[in-house]
Amino acid sequence: MSVATSSRRGGEMPWYKQNPATFGNQKNGTGPLDDEENDGSHSRVYAGRTTVAMPAKERINTLAKPKLSRSGLSYGPTLSWGNQRPMWELTNGALNAQPTDRLLSLSQPKRNFSTTEDLKPQWEFSCGRQSPIIQPSKGAVKAACTDRILQLAQPKRCLQDLTENRPAYEFSCGRSSPIQMTSKAATKLAAASERTATLAKPKRTPSDYEESREVQSIPTSAARNTRPSERIEALAEAKKQPSGPFREPDWPVSKKAMKAQPSERIRELSRSKGLVEGFQGNRDVQWSVSKSAKQAVATRRIEELSGPIMRESMDHVQFNPDVFKVSEAAKKAKCSARTAELAQPIVKS
Repeated sequence: MSVATSSRRGGEMPWYKQNPATFGNQKNGTGPLDDEENDGSHSRVYAGRTTVAMPAKERINTLAKPKLSRSGLSYGPTLSWGNQRPMWELTNGALNAQPTDRLLSLSQPKRNFSTTEDLKPQWEFSCGRQSPIIQPSKGAVKAACTDRILQLAQPKRCLQDLTENRPAYEFSCGRSSPIQMTSKAATKLAAASERTATLAKPKRTPSDYEESREVQSIPTSAARNTRPSERIEALAEAKKQPSGPFREPDWPVSKKAMKAQPSERIRELSRSKGLVEGFQGNRDVQWSVSKSAKQAVATRRIEELSGPIMRESMDHVQFNPDVFKVSEAAKKAKCSARTAELAQPIVKS
């Protein structure tokens, strides 16, 4: 019998105060594993070490005890939150010490750049910002400018063919076609063509068009006074759910049905449908490329067609005042008969 078991039965030392190293060797038959057969105790091996063996009843009583409250245990000095007292008392040497120049430099607070004096107007940092207007210093006001600065300060002269700026919304990123004022000569002398007159006509409503019906339909007086027929009343009755009895789930098959032989017609109908002559199955998702396709060289025309269409970016187009201007050649051009045919609206019955 092991030392742990003898001491537990004698009442000299509790099990939780015993040293696991004092237990006997299990291989020699003197460890706690041998006592399990006699007194019902048990031991466990975790990570190469054996726990203290004890009877099952004593183990259950130990597990049934509540845990000790750790709120009364102290792991350091008592702290009270909300004050400026340090966790540990400062020594006289720390209180009388003089900081170095480096510590004084590091202890300076960081400059606050969010004050209203340092901020420039918000519009200066938007997408359509312009040069900011900064207040010049007194020295800059009294300074004399050079000839080059005077030359650069001269305003830019307007060109002879300069036109006034259009509204700002026409040159924005999401601009639409501008609505320009028609001249008096165009209103008096210009005659609309047949095509323009056709396009100016409003779109007609199809003949089978039905307007939206009201959400609430009002029944007529005849519908209120009518009586349903016997057939409608029979169909309006709720379905009856039988409560039983139902047949058993096992459906017995008769011996005649088991020994029956199908006829030639049934065998003919039971055959699966064959494939049509010339049927080709689905092609594989991945197929090998031929050597001739790998070694093929594209022609100049194919390379020209495969190139992307290079268009001007919106950053350049939005500042172009003539972006919607129609060229003279486009004004005098005449469409072909096929284009005029395709331009005709679809006539709906």
